[in-house]
Amino acid sequence: MKSKGLLRHRLLFPLATGLGYYLGAVLGVAASSMSEGISIFWLPNGILLAALLMVPRRDWPLYLALAVLAEIAADLPTFTLAQALGFAAVNLFECLLAAWLLQRVARPFRLDRLRHVALFGLVLVFASGLAALLGASIYSLSVPAATSFWTFWMIWWLGDGLGVLLVTPLLLGWLQGAPQPSERRRLEAVALFALTLVFTLWIFSQPAHLGDSFPRRAFLLLPLPLWAAVRFGVRGAASIGLLIAAIAITASVHGLGPLAASTSGITVLLLQEYLAVQAFTSLALAALLQELQDRNERLHIRERAIEAINDGVVIMDARAPGMPIVFANPAFAAMAGRPADELLGRPLFQNEGTGQAGHVAVPDALREGKPTSTPLHSLRQDGTEFWSELRTAPVRDARGQITHHVAIQHDMTEVKRNEADLRAAHDELDRLNRELETRVEARTHELQLANQYLEELASIDHLTGASNRRHFLEQARIEISRAKRLGLALSVIMLDIDFFKSVNDRFGHETGDKVLVALAATIHATLRGGDIFARLGGEEFILMLPGQDLPDAFQMAERLRLLIAQNEGSGCPVPITVSAGVARLEKAADEIDDLLRRADQALYQAKKQGRNQVCVWPFTPQNPPDGA
Repeated sequence: MKSKGLLRHRLLFPLATGLGYYLGAVLGVAASSMSEGISIFWLPNGILLAALLMVPRRDWPLYLALAVLAEIAADLPTFTLAQALGFAAVNLFECLLAAWLLQRVARPFRLDRLRHVALFGLVLVFASGLAALLGASIYSLSVPAATSFWTFWMIWWLGDGLGVLLVTPLLLGWLQGAPQPSERRRLEAVALFALTLVFTLWIFSQPAHLGDSFPRRAFLLLPLPLWAAVRFGVRGAASIGLLIAAIAITASVHGLGPLAASTSGITVLLLQEYLAVQAFTSLALAALLQELQDRNERLHIRERAIEAINDGVVIMDARAPGMPIVFANPAFAAMAGRPADELLGRPLFQNEGTGQAGHVAVPDALREGKPTSTPLHSLRQDGTEFWSELRTAPVRDARGQITHHVAIQHDMTEVKRNEADLRAAHDELDRLNRELETRVEARTHELQLANQYLEELASIDHLTGASNRRHFLEQARIEISRAKRLGLALSVIMLDIDFFKSVNDRFGHETGDKVLVALAATIHATLRGGDIFARLGGEEFILMLPGQDLPDAFQMAERLRLLIAQNEGSGCPVPITVSAGVARLEKAADEIDDLLRRADQALYQAKKQGRNQVCVWPFTPQNPPDGA
């Protein structure tokens, strides 16, 4: 598809333009009414100018070259090669100058705007008039004739101008495209064409020296191109104008019609002036009507758009007292709660003393001619609340005077309700968050207590409340490390209840548990803050005394043995005694296992010597350590 379009634009269009230029030139030469060969109506320039306005400038050389060849081929039977080349140069200069000026001032150039038609006429007058000076000079210098230079210039000027005026709009109208007419329009076009053909033939079929009861004047044809301009635009006006021109030129060349005069020069000038005025008038009318139609359509589109939008739009007349409303779209009427026709002629606010700041600020801004934007809170006719945002702006005329004000009202009711709902939801979310935080905080505290309890369960013997073996070993390693680092003394006391198995056997395990609890309570009562007390298992207990050497540890062990044996205030259900072994940290290489082994050996020695006594490692039977 792309290659076909390229072939059409690069090959077929240039060839068609060259062929059209040639046929137009042949027709122009054949239709010459002067013996010197100058044409009344020069078609080729209109064809070439239309092509140059349609194609890119990079393609202009090809079209110009084909036009030169077509000009020479058409002129050689009547003119010399030098004359043909001169005429070709003048015609190409005219078309190039006109195309360059039109594209320079208006791009894209279209004849559906009155401004473009006026510009087309001015450029045509200038380019044709300038080219006519060159063409008339060639005629005057190369063709012997009695016709004056200025007559040659005038006929050339009007002939070239008329050819462009009639042909270029027609070709542009068809090539630039237009909406397809309806069936009814096509029938009307056929009727107009037939009526123009018949009426023009009737006007120009009578010899000029004869007359009849009804004057056949050329101006009677004017309604036909005007009809075409009104109903069919530029394309229709150009088509009817070309039809009238073809018949009028053919008849006038043969001395027929109301424009045939005593001399051929006067006939040509009358015919050219008549056709030029008629063609330009119909083109201008068609462009004006098309422009008005397009503007009307744009206004209708804007009006329908304003009526379709959800925002309320009103226009107020700033020149009338009270600035009454002259337009209100359906959305504004719905916001106001009244029909639109009831709002017309009324001011924007019926009562400014509502106590709402916006109802006072907006009229003040309107009177001062300033744009404004303000929120409004009001009541509808049914008493429901209504929030909106009102924006106003002045509308000025071409002199800068304010003629109207436009106001746009945006309904904010739903937004306000959503904001209120959002605030309520936010407050509820805050409340739930605070409640959740409280619950999380309470739950965290519970978990902390539970973790603390679990840690205690994991580190404390549940029966006696003393540390268990695992926890004791962890704490003992820490204390041993600290004692080594700081060079402090460290001792341990290992205790074991004498004949505890017989207590369980005689009194039962429940009594045995009470004995263990009572023993632990007695020991707990004598501990210092840094001492570590643990149940190693069964009826065996141990104390670690940071900072205590053997004499102090021996004294404490002896005191505990006596308290337990006396069974005073401990709540022990049966009398018991304990044996104890004392050991200390001896060397830097000692670890907890070394301490426990020595204390255990001392405890074994105490039991071996008769129980209910304290032994110190190294063994000193029946004798306490030095200083005790």
